[in-house]
This record gives sequence, C-alpha cells and structure tokens, in this order.
Amino acid sequence: MNGAAAGYGLLDLLEYSWRRELEAGKAAGQLEVEPSLAQAVAMALGEQSRVLAVGGVAEKWPACVIVGLARIAAEACSVPFSAATSFWPAWHRAAGLRPSGQSARQWGSGFLAALGALRLQPAGPTADDAVLAHAAPPQDQNEAGSADGGDHLRLDPFGGGVTLTDTASGQARAALPEEVADDGGRLLAFDENGALADGALPAEAVWVLHPASAELRSDAPLRILLTSTLPLTWRDWRLMQLDLREASWLALSDAEADADGGRRVVRGRTKPVLHTGLPIPGVTTVTGRPVFASPPEVLLPPGQVTFRVEARMPESGTVLASVAATGDAWRPDVLWRNVKRPLLGEVTVTVTPGLRRTMVLAEGLRVTSHPAPRLTSARGLQPTEVMISARPGMTVFPAAIVYQQETVTRAITCVAGPVVQRLAVTPPHIRLRVDPEPGSGGTATGWHHAGPLRLTHDDLWRGGLLRVDLPGVAVSPSITVTTGDTRAEPVQVLDPMRDGRYPLRRILDTVTIHGDAKLIITIAGAGVTIATVSGTTAANDPWTMT
Repeated sequence: MNGAAAGYGLLDLLEYSWRRELEAGKAAGQLEVEPSLAQAVAMALGEQSRVLAVGGVAEKWPACVIVGLARIAAEACSVPFSAATSFWPAWHRAAGLRPSGQSARQWGSGFLAALGALRLQPAGPTADDAVLAHAAPPQDQNEAGSADGGDHLRLDPFGGGVTLTDTASGQARAALPEEVADDGGRLLAFDENGALADGALPAEAVWVLHPASAELRSDAPLRILLTSTLPLTWRDWRLMQLDLREASWLALSDAEADADGGRRVVRGRTKPVLHTGLPIPGVTTVTGRPVFASPPEVLLPPGQVTFRVEARMPESGTVLASVAATGDAWRPDVLWRNVKRPLLGEVTVTVTPGLRRTMVLAEGLRVTSHPAPRLTSARGLQPTEVMISARPGMTVFPAAIVYQQETVTRAITCVAGPVVQRLAVTPPHIRLRVDPEPGSGGTATGWHHAGPLRLTHDDLWRGGLLRVDLPGVAVSPSITVTTGDTRAEPVQVLDPMRDGRYPLRRILDTVTIHGDAKLIITIAGAGVTIATVSGTTAANDPWTMT
C-alpha cells in the first residue's frame, strides 16, 4: 500500500470519531491526539490535497482538517500558547507542501468550509482566528461538573440503574434517588458510556433520568432514541436516551422546578443557529443557488439576553416578521406564525446580535421524476418525465416537463402573490469522471453524462479511479466487463472500493487480452453501458518495446 492509499485509510478511520466529538462541542485542543498522530494526519491531508484539491479534502474529511490543522498550529504556538505566532510554515512542513501565501489562504478557506460542514461557528473574523480558537488548550478541564461527581456516579442504562462508587475503597453499590437527586426533582444526564454529564450537556446521544411526574421540554422537538427500565427503587422515575444535536437547552416542566426551569445548556450552542434543512433536490435558481421547501428555524441560546429576530424580502424591503425575545422565552415557530404563506423568493433572516443569512424559498414545492436517476443512453441521458407541484397559494408553470436525451435542465416559473421566481429543474442523473491515481499529481476529468464515457487503453495504462455518481442509489453497484461483439459473456466483475470508486488498472490485463470492452452496471434489473474502452497501446507496453 502506497503512502497516499495508507493516508486515505487513516483519514477514514479517524473522521467518524473526531466528527462526533467536534459536533458535541469540543474544540480540537481538547481531544487526546498524540503529536505523532497529528503529524501523520497532516501528511495524509497534504497528499490527498494533491488529488482532490484543498476544497475536496475539507468536504470529505472535515473533522480531520479541523483537528489536524489545529493541532499542528498548537504545536507551532507551543507553550505558553501564543495566538500571535504564525503557524502556516509549520503546517506546510507537516503536510509536505510547498509554503506560499496562496496555499495558506486555500487551507484557511478549507478550515472554514470544514467548520461549516459540521455546523460549527468560526471564532473570530478570519480563518487564522478560527484555527487558533480550536488550537487553544482548554482553560479548565474541571468545569461545572466536578471530577468527584463524574468519578463515582454512573449509570447502567439497561436495568442496572445508577451506581455509587466509594472513592476510597473502589466498591460500587446501587444508588437510591434520594442520594443523588435534590428533593426528588433533579434532572440527571449521562453520556453514552454511562458517565455523569454534569454542567453543560453534550450535543449528542444522552441518557436522561427524571421524575415521571415531570415532563421534559426544550427549544426544539426532542428526539427519543431509546427508553429503558430501572430498578424498583426508581419506580417513580423515567429513563430515556435523547438526541440533543438540535437542542440548545433541556429542562423539566414541573411545579418543583427552579425559576429558570432548571435548564441544562447544550454545549456548542452559545450563539444563534439557523436550521435550514436540506434544499430541494435538483432545484436551483437560474444562477445556481439552492432552493428550500420550508422556512428555516431560528434557535437561540438559553438565557436572559434579548435578541431581535427579523425576516424580510431583500429585493422589496418588505418586513415579513420582527420579534424580540430572550433565549429562555423563545420558540422557533414564533417568527413565521403570522407570516402570509406560502413563502417564495429571497428571504433574509437576521438575528441581532448573532447572524444574518439570505436564502431562496419555494415553500411546499415538490419535484418528482421518472425514471430516477436518469441513466446513460446512446445520445445523452434517458428521456424522463418530471411532475412539479406546489401548495395552495402558489402557481407553477409548467407543471409537467418531458426531458429529451440531450436536455439536462429546464426552467420553470413560480408565482405566489406579487412574487415571481424563475427556477431551474435538473432531474437526478448519472455522472461519471476519472479521478487521478493517488499520489500522481494529476487532476480529475470533468463530469460526463452525455452517453457512455469513452476510454482508451492508454487511459487504463495511466490508471485512475472511475467515479460513478448515482443520486438516490445507496450502494455502488458492481461493474460487469464484457468484450467482443454483442451478447458477449462477462469476462470480469469490477467491485467498488470502500469510497465507491472503481480502480481502472484492475481491468487492464482483461482488456489487453480480450480487446475492446464495455463497462455495464445493473440498476432496477436493467443493464446499462456506462463506459467503453477501445484503442491500442502497444507503444506503452514495456514487454513490446524495442
């Protein structure tokens, strides 16, 4: 395995676990990362940036970009931590890259893009500030939750209940509610491993234990992952596992709650957040901007700070809604409660202080195409039919479109009241390209969709990885290689790698022996030729050179 391939595997291995910790509110400086591992990650990221470019690396491994760059920056700033120290030379050395101002800007932009991919807010106005904020070591590892509490109080969520450990003897015993709860009304939280989550709650799966007489409440709908049983001594209590990634606080609503409701803050939610959901697949503005089918949710951090939340149409200046509220009193549906629906066109949401975001809405718009995805045909893509619908109050023209083989995108017009919005509709379709061989320094080909991709024997000698983009298909299919005339029997099956790409070198010997070939995938029981291989390469064959 060459260095590039090994680095690829290392990044895949680390991405999931680091992503979870970053999304839970931890900074890169708080993670346990050995210096040698940080160096290996930096080198792997540098290698992959030669293949995918910095933007592609940040898109594929955002957590590795954040942790790798921040930890190298931390070492460069050394101890005591100095934010004034320049870390870019150290990063380029660690990543094996030639230092330049342009490269520093690219990696700075990549770091910000990685933060955005994980829904993390950058600290400070520049990329350097954002990197240094993640590089800084934690100020105090022993925050609101004391070390003693975390050490001796644990949860067995599957019938064992809460246990107390004597720190002197190390002996554990079952705990009673009155031993660990304040007046029977305390909200107890534990992480996935059963450790007490005192102070701020992690923005991930959390076990919550509370009196059955009280109801849980939050600023976002609570997603229950599991409910579990407790020992008989806890019969008046409830235990469930919640997903807190969408919430900024959690509290009990009962008569015994404190004046502030005993609210527990979720880490990483100290600033306003805008939740947009996913854009409408295949629908953009005519200039390529995404379009959303529902208005965004504004989530405010808990507390008594007053925020002004406003939504307006930037082109006309029309104010749709303007609400002032504290984080504790805020409910996400308040902003849109009295707004005339459906919403269409550009809408700017501003939270003062905090954020400003402009997005394009076509509320309730639905697009259905058949077949989906469109596959290749002789002259382009399969013909397809698209049906477009909208909620009452919005008109769409045309409401049905037929796409011929050579047509990829068609325009539609949406009207809601005085607002007219032109949109582009591109039904999901197959795309193919060849990524360069890892470590080769080459560049990827452009995306291809107009008929089968035409490859030559020379392309196989150069190698590379065939990428087949099939929207809506969860598992990459195997490629059947056939040679000779029509109805030829398969001579090889090419399976995808872990990342879904297909190594072209693996069919080189087959094509050399059998001649021209077709690459076929089967979708919904039908075989489709996605690529052909033709041409000769005797001049490149080292065994035939004179």
